[in-house]
Amino acid sequence: MLEIALVINFLGMILLPIIAAIYFSRKFKLSWKLFLAGGLTFIASQVLHIPLVLALTSTFRSWGIVAYAIVLGLLAGIFEETARYILFKFIRKDNKTWNEGFFIGLGHGGTEAIIFGVLAAVGFVNMLAYRNIDLATIRSIPADQLELAKQQVAAYWSAPFYLAILGMVERIFAICLHISLSVMVLYSIVNKKPVWFWLAILWHAIVDASAVYLGQYINAISLEGIIGIYAIISLGIVFWMKPKFADVESLEAQSLLNQRTSSS
Repeated sequence: MLEIALVINFLGMILLPIIAAIYFSRKFKLSWKLFLAGGLTFIASQVLHIPLVLALTSTFRSWGIVAYAIVLGLLAGIFEETARYILFKFIRKDNKTWNEGFFIGLGHGGTEAIIFGVLAAVGFVNMLAYRNIDLATIRSIPADQLELAKQQVAAYWSAPFYLAILGMVERIFAICLHISLSVMVLYSIVNKKPVWFWLAILWHAIVDASAVYLGQYINAISLEGIIGIYAIISLGIVFWMKPKFADVESLEAQSLLNQRTSSS
């Protein structure tokens, strides 16, 4: 049962974003280039983000859990929303619709999920191998780390099956968040309201900081429940903003019509 759940977990993280991309590319009649643009934006945002976090983690932790959570949340928001802003402002500046913001956000969060899924699959294969061999025979495991390695393998294979799929569930929630953030950042540019860019950073920071902080005090199921609430709020933001894009598009269309009328 556990093995099946673990396989469902990593396959879900890999396949669900792809299935969603196929569906929405057809529904919105949009090119896969937008999905890939969102994915490349996520990767680009991590080029500096990950090294900075790794380099300063010990320093952040010394500030206490509250400060640590806030800093991690803000860094995630700053790097990823800035990457989105650059994409929409300078690279995909012709993409101005809600559908395009939605699909690019799906690419951003979907690519993150696929990467996590691949890592989970590699971990599953490694743990399968470690379960059936004597870890003392593996030269890459230092002698002083052998007991810890055994404990990690034992913990992996003794986890309740329902915990094994939490990675997939969390990635689904994260995709909802990323779609909302992309829509917010795009709207800040299309409607020339920078406050929405800063609100996107704030919303990202709140979600990530909460996950880091609460993860220290509550169990995984409860934490995912809270993140699920954030995902529902994120979807609410996405669909609440849809008519705002329609208003902007109608104003642009009217402006274009007026220009053509005056020129004729």
